[in-house]
Amino acid sequence: MKCDYEVENNSIPTLSSNGNVCEYHLSWRSAHACSPRTKQKCTVTNNGSHYDLSPLTKYSSNYVIHMGDVNSPKIILNVCHTVIYEYGALCLKSAACLQQNSSKIEYMNLGDVGQAPFFEDGKLKIRYLNGDVCRHNIPTPHIQTTISFICDLEAIEGTSPEYIGGSEECHYQIIWKTAAACSIESLGSRSAITAGRCTVTNPLTNFTYNLQSLMKEEYYATAQNGMKYQFGVCKSPANMTCTPETGICSMKNRTSMGQYNTNLIWQEGGPYLNYTNGDLCENGQRSYTIIAFVCGAEGVSKEPFVMEQKPCQLIIHWNTDLVCEKRIKCVATDDDEMNLSSLIKSSSNYVVRVNKTEFHINICRPLVPEPSLTCAHGSAVCKATLNSNKEYIDEVSLGLPKESPVLDANRDTVLRYVGGSTCPEDPTKSISSNFTFPCNVYSDKGVPEFKDYKDCTYIFEWKTSITCGAAMGTWTSPCIIKDHRSHECDLSPLYKNQPIYRVKNKQGKDYSINICGGPTFCNGSAVCQGSNGYGSLANVIFDYGRDIIKLQYSNGDKCANTSYTSGVRFKCVESMGIGEPTPLWEPQCNAEFEWYTNVTCACKSSMQNLPDSLDAHENSKMFSPGHAGTVAGIVLTVIALVAVLFYLRHPDKRTCLRSCWHPFSSRRSSGRVQYCRVDTTEEARLLLDVDPTHCQTDSDDDLLVA
Repeated sequence: MKCDYEVENNSIPTLSSNGNVCEYHLSWRSAHACSPRTKQKCTVTNNGSHYDLSPLTKYSSNYVIHMGDVNSPKIILNVCHTVIYEYGALCLKSAACLQQNSSKIEYMNLGDVGQAPFFEDGKLKIRYLNGDVCRHNIPTPHIQTTISFICDLEAIEGTSPEYIGGSEECHYQIIWKTAAACSIESLGSRSAITAGRCTVTNPLTNFTYNLQSLMKEEYYATAQNGMKYQFGVCKSPANMTCTPETGICSMKNRTSMGQYNTNLIWQEGGPYLNYTNGDLCENGQRSYTIIAFVCGAEGVSKEPFVMEQKPCQLIIHWNTDLVCEKRIKCVATDDDEMNLSSLIKSSSNYVVRVNKTEFHINICRPLVPEPSLTCAHGSAVCKATLNSNKEYIDEVSLGLPKESPVLDANRDTVLRYVGGSTCPEDPTKSISSNFTFPCNVYSDKGVPEFKDYKDCTYIFEWKTSITCGAAMGTWTSPCIIKDHRSHECDLSPLYKNQPIYRVKNKQGKDYSINICGGPTFCNGSAVCQGSNGYGSLANVIFDYGRDIIKLQYSNGDKCANTSYTSGVRFKCVESMGIGEPTPLWEPQCNAEFEWYTNVTCACKSSMQNLPDSLDAHENSKMFSPGHAGTVAGIVLTVIALVAVLFYLRHPDKRTCLRSCWHPFSSRRSSGRVQYCRVDTTEEARLLLDVDPTHCQTDSDDDLLVA
């Protein structure tokens, strides 16, 4: 029985099987499974601006924050609401609690729901008071927790709180970068919705798509053959050379590819315009154009893109934030949190090849537009076949990104895409696809592999280190860090480029940072503010889910009843160069910095930089955990071949070898076993790409050739 305050009374259980035919699992989400709760107003007004943190409130799960690696204690919390009481979160009446990993799992109350959000020193905060009695000698007898929110209009999905210190003082400090911390006024100006032409309402969610802001300008799109088109959104482009009322015009031959209209049409993958009744083309038909608007991945190109060009048809895809009703959160949350956001593609797609079939894949987001790949816009996976001219044919959508990842019974992360093309075996169903992400610490980000097709569902497996969570690393003097897979990263370029980085916060406070400084800098501290050292290196953490590396420093100079601490988190950004640190947060006795740089990109193994286009048969072995064994086998094989060639220099020995080989060869041939495939499933066609009734053999010779 799973607590879910938002489930209606008519909820029903769902059935799942763990593969044991004698054992079944039923999961039932219901508000009746919830314990008594406490809620608090989650809004506040400051200087005439209104703030609402209620979108962060969870009603069926909790936020989980690891204080170090995956084996460290973890903080469980909710926002303006008590923690959801469930297995792994046995915290009654707490707004935040601590699960201590020991021989006997215990929970400590870190504060109750009490105060509404408030502003302090210009920062939006929530404070949970009256936790368990503090065991340290401090003036405040009870544990408390303060969450400090940072407005980030780009941090809409996939954001999560982070612990930055305070356990020693029984005052846990948490920071949270999120768009929910921005004022309602700033959010409203970002995504204003008005009624009128060039708008359409989603009948499922009552969300209104509004493209009126695009009506102010003219736009251009260029096809692969260089043909350039001028068009307007819900209007005719200005200064065009085509007939009046034209919505899109071929600039080369002045051909109207369709007359404009203001009828924005709703579709689940995103709205689109259909400009019809253009100039005559083939067989007395008239040209028409589809302009499809897509909420693509963050960072994807915002330029209109010609997907398909035919004599009577033009298809344009346009990624724009204006139609982003909601991007799914690319995080599986249960007792733990598995974040797949670093797998999202914004410049190209993952491509898996199985014989003549290609699967084009993105994670949690629609596909990046590709020429001639015309699956339903908004699709996250598209299956296409290459013809003899290497053109895409038979494109099939394998689903749209509508559901966030979940954790299955085996604690593996599973991502499901639904609502694809009509299933050929059962026209009453839509095609879907399932991706499972087993933890494999040797795979880096890993690659997808096609596994199976059954019941209108394509099944993929994606072994990756991202779902392994965070791991502790090591520091080697003078400036090298390693993770548990012995991936090395030399941070010395941060020192060679500029030995000491000066950082000034908004209040004018100056910090000096020297990552590789050693004991000679600031009495051993990497971070200094004036004469105060902010600690020596305590932990190196590789956070694979967030794709960042954290350096934590502790035991600095004395500060109040404790000592100064600090942290620097590095984010790999190839285009940034060396970069420089910037202040992230500065609670009392602590300073946290962010550093976008290309230096830590070298921490990733060469396997992570392999091309996105993958052959399902060849690359599935290349990326396996036994890769090292494969390399060793190749080396041994080369040695053996050299030895054989040396042996075969003598003619008499070659004759002897032939006489020995023939009996062995005939024995193996006589023992050949045959089998036939007689099914006509999609799996047979994809994996074998042969006549389904053709007989195959399990001969080692045939297998090696295959």
